[in-house]
Amino acid sequence: MDLTQYRTRLDQDHNGHKIATCIQCGTCSGSCPLSNRMDHAPRELFALLRDGDLETVLQSNTPWFCVSCFQCTVRCPKQIPVTDIMYGLKQIALEAGSAPAAHKIPDLYRAFEQVVDRNGRISEAAIMARYGRRHPGDAVRQLPLALRLLQKGRLEMRPARIAATPKLARLLQPFQPNQSGEAPR
Repeated sequence: MDLTQYRTRLDQDHNGHKIATCIQCGTCSGSCPLSNRMDHAPRELFALLRDGDLETVLQSNTPWFCVSCFQCTVRCPKQIPVTDIMYGLKQIALEAGSAPAAHKIPDLYRAFEQVVDRNGRISEAAIMARYGRRHPGDAVRQLPLALRLLQKGRLEMRPARIAATPKLARLLQPFQPNQSGEAPR
């Protein structure tokens, strides 16, 4: 799949077409609690998308710093679903192999997705175990916190599974990429 197809997917599946209505007011960037850590704040990212520079956008760390607080979406005067678009950019960056290599959040994102796919719900211990395989130093640094949570009964060591994981898999099927990497339409 080339970048044109990814752009079409962003527009069709994640409301990316609404970026065309952006007036570049900067409300999204000003509302974002992590814009100072992003290499392109949301306003700039949308300008890059409007200019057709999807490659730079997919290699950007911006979507990975989005914490889904929805401040940008709620405050946007043009009602652009910024958070949904960021989520779509994360998915597309992973599929395209364009996620920033030096950034750790895509690995955390993958670990989260794998644990939910397997168990039907999150398990902090399982997520950290999967993430820790790629970033053992981070996992070791989190051990004191894990031990405190475990002592207080706030961390389960065995991931609980929902009874109907096959039903969940069928429910999520329309959103999973097929073998060619394309999400079903």
